Amino acid sequence: MRDYMADTHIHIHLNGDEAATATSPAKRRVSRKKASSPSKPKRKVSAYHKTVGKEMKKLKKAGFRGNVMKKAHALAKKKHR
Repeated sequence: MRDYMADTHIHIHLNGDEAATATSPAKRRVSRKKASSPSKPKRKVSAYHKTVGKEMKKLKKAGFRGNVMKKAHALAKKKHR
């Protein structure tokens, strides 16, 4: 059995506020209501345009230095033939 180092984690409580520091930040988040405006329906995106977006992401991540949009459309055309 391995000998592990003792837990050196330090808890700091300011003004005796133990409840606020005990909960995680995600639990303390309060959902805000947006201004009451009519909600727009989601746009329909074609499979071709989704492919173009994926190809653009790949090209940008790879550091492609040419015209990314043109290359992405060319690759998408090939895939959708």
